Amino acid sequence: MGKHLKSKHYRLVQISSGGAEMDKSQTLAFIAKAIDMENKIVALVEQNTAKLGHVFVKDLLLAISQDSKKHAALLKSLQEAVKGPTPFITQRERDAIAKGIEEHIKLEAKAVETYAELADKSDNQQVKIIAQVIREDELRHHALLKELHKTVIEPETLTEDIIYELIWKDAPWHGTPGG
Repeated sequence: MGKHLKSKHYRLVQISSGGAEMDKSQTLAFIAKAIDMENKIVALVEQNTAKLGHVFVKDLLLAISQDSKKHAALLKSLQEAVKGPTPFITQRERDAIAKGIEEHIKLEAKAVETYAELADKSDNQQVKIIAQVIREDELRHHALLKELHKTVIEPETLTEDIIYELIWKDAPWHGTPGG
């Protein structure tokens, strides 16, 4: 049975798994087609908005195009992950980005509140709609950042202690010549 997606602004859609699972080469081919599709969307929007004078419509279309650029980038990352293991994050790298991600999580939470307030209090229907769309984006960003912190930053950090343990755990001399 497929998954169900539900959003406040979109009708319920059923996503079917459609049969057998894809192997590695099929998955890579599928992802390559998806990247091509996303790039075609970007090109189409750029072509259609090049001479568009209506700023609001143009900016909405360009924002959707930015999502397609993001999708293509994420799909390229998936390609690399499917091809082979991703490198560990070192302790130095983790320390450099962990605080930034934690601050980003706080800012996304504030953004969710900000756009909810704008949507609730504005008397302009266009403002309400766009604020709600942005709020939904911010909710996804917030959840993704929390998941990133939980699943990548914490467990995949390769510390000097882990490296030492991996190298010397079964070695009789533990890093010194002759013991």
